[in-house]
Amino acid sequence: MNPNRLLLLFLLICTTASFSQKKKSLSDTELQTIAKTWGLIKYYHPLVSRGKIDADSLLLTALAQQQPAKKTIANWIAFLDTRSKSSNIPAEPKNVCNDPDNRNFDTRWIQTDKNLDNTQKKFLNGIVTASSAPGTYYSQDKDNIRYYGKREKVYKEKALEENYRLLTLFRAWNAIEYFAPYKYVISKKWDTVLLEFIPKFRQATDQKSYDQVVMEFSGALEDTHSEINPRPNASILGTYGAPFTFHMAEHKMVVTKPIDAEKCKAYGIAYGDVIVSIDKEPVTRIIARMSKYFSASNPAIQERDAFKYLFYGPEGSFTIQGYDVNNKPFDKTIARIDRSSQVWFEDGLPDNPLIYRDEATQKIVYSKRYDDGIGYIDFGMLQAQDIDSLITVMKDTKAIIFDLRNYNDNYQLLKILGFLLPEPAWFGISTKVDFTQPGKFCYQDFIIREDYKYIGKKNPNAYTGKVYVLINEETQSVQEMWSMIFKKVPDVTFVGSQTAGADGNKTPILLADGRELIFSGVGIFYPDKTPTQKIGIVPDVVVKPTVSDLQNHKDPVLDKALAIIRK
Repeated sequence: MNPNRLLLLFLLICTTASFSQKKKSLSDTELQTIAKTWGLIKYYHPLVSRGKIDADSLLLTALAQQQPAKKTIANWIAFLDTRSKSSNIPAEPKNVCNDPDNRNFDTRWIQTDKNLDNTQKKFLNGIVTASSAPGTYYSQDKDNIRYYGKREKVYKEKALEENYRLLTLFRAWNAIEYFAPYKYVISKKWDTVLLEFIPKFRQATDQKSYDQVVMEFSGALEDTHSEINPRPNASILGTYGAPFTFHMAEHKMVVTKPIDAEKCKAYGIAYGDVIVSIDKEPVTRIIARMSKYFSASNPAIQERDAFKYLFYGPEGSFTIQGYDVNNKPFDKTIARIDRSSQVWFEDGLPDNPLIYRDEATQKIVYSKRYDDGIGYIDFGMLQAQDIDSLITVMKDTKAIIFDLRNYNDNYQLLKILGFLLPEPAWFGISTKVDFTQPGKFCYQDFIIREDYKYIGKKNPNAYTGKVYVLINEETQSVQEMWSMIFKKVPDVTFVGSQTAGADGNKTPILLADGRELIFSGVGIFYPDKTPTQKIGIVPDVVVKPTVSDLQNHKDPVLDKALAIIRK
């Protein structure tokens, strides 16, 4: 007989009597117990964790029966014991972790949960402390060091039904519970997040409210990497937006670029206009209200990502209140334009005047040498094949500025550190999931690969000038790792503002509707185990653009670095 049908038959037999009574809706606390117990069984029980028993069927059957948590878990244990007696699974040893990170691991809830009896507590503690390792059917692919959930089932046609909405929540919550390296830095207790979202998922009965609560759950991770893919932004906010983009400075919105220049001119919208409210609501209040739907590691990212929702809506219009570059106030009504073809993450950033196309060579120019012996390199545009020629140009400068306010994941660029470093340097470590003990992690003494543990080389002719690195909230993920590497350069100075605080491979959790919830799946740390998540890279010299800087096309971060060097 099909094992899943056997499961259903067994649980139905166990609960025949309950169907003669009127089913009562389970309380949120009972559902919390069921969710946590199910997750522990899913990742620790020798049969379920190996995919021999379908984890979803266990949960969905229980949710359909609506029995008290204690009865549900008693049925699970009885069924699992029956199946275990007829199964012969060879034991596998647990991992020996020489440098463990157990900050995320906490099973004390088993002893304190009032919905569990002593027998159930003993059973759950027993599978956690068993000498043999659980399986990795739901969590790992081959030797991958981060969570892998591609074997989860998808239920697109049923995803909006209440039990499947709860399945989505319980699946995602438990994946974070056991496999998110930064769970411990979330400001709310993760148990509290589960209890908070159970009623929200139960009440999300239509597509829009369901999309909203899924996005809000992503926001609860407080991880700038986190998002729902494909993004449901359009279904929630609409595909119509402003005919211009903007950038935040001093908690104010500054128009930085027209998308539809003709319409902007007709409405009298110009570069440098400052918008303080939309439809009479202050911009800062809108950000505070809407930012819960967009995951952010720190407040700087909450403002950076405001372009994702400010102005968006259905076809129609909005009003803006503010003042122009001459401080003349305005109150204007603007018709939205169709922005459905726009890429969300390409909004808002001012043009970089240091990058231009050289028509003579038909190449993008992203580096220069000033007349007074200062070099500038936009690291986001740097290409490995250009490093040798750049070194020739820059080797006798008195200082080089590397601009990391951008993105470049080409590891061949490590070559340039051989020019900057006098000897090899160890720049960082990472944590990988201990799949033999879900919830625990192991430190490994490298980030990229073991053969990249040390960057640079023994170089008696290393660069002797000053090195300055420009960073801000756009410096995210691999750019933050590059920043960690540049910190090993002798006498380096970081100028700008706090970075995004989101590093570690983007890792998907497959939801019941087929979409993915992304989170940072690998922990990234300095060699002394100082974290970067949420904190990001902290500059030596703090500089943030002002409204006036944006209005006058100034780059105060670069200007400050140049001023320090020239002084």
